[in-house]
Amino acid sequence: MLKLFDKVEEITAVVFLAGTVTAVLVGAVGRSMGHPVPSGPEIAQLLLIWTCMLGADLVMKRGEHIRISALPDAVSPNLRRILHLVCIVLILGFLGYCGWLGWKLAMSNWAREMGASGLSYGWVTLAFPVGCALMIISLIRRIAGLGLLHSIEPETRDQEQLL
Repeated sequence: MLKLFDKVEEITAVVFLAGTVTAVLVGAVGRSMGHPVPSGPEIAQLLLIWTCMLGADLVMKRGEHIRISALPDAVSPNLRRILHLVCIVLILGFLGYCGWLGWKLAMSNWAREMGASGLSYGWVTLAFPVGCALMIISLIRRIAGLGLLHSIEPETRDQEQLL
């Protein structure tokens, strides 16, 4: 079931990216031909933020976010576990706090229209708390599947089997 969800999320991110490119292209071509598409930039903005948040979650699932490993590599395995635990607690706390604030922002923007498209600006701002929630779930899945020490490290072929 989780593999299916992961695949759907991946396909959705690619479709949203293609939609972003298409919206920008249609808007640019329309302007150059004297027939601007006023909702083009708004649709591109909506799809781009969702693409970014889904992409951030996909990277979290694979443990491929940017990290500096000089300190963890220089300490003992026991201290490394403690350092990873501190990092994970900070990451989860940060994502939870950002998600909560993002949710409040999305709910306060729900009545605001984007302009030419008529869509609610809440759809744009909702991407952030949804992305934070997805990343929290992905990090917890990594911890459950790989253990604390390997949960924030890049995936290897052996680790892929566990997830």
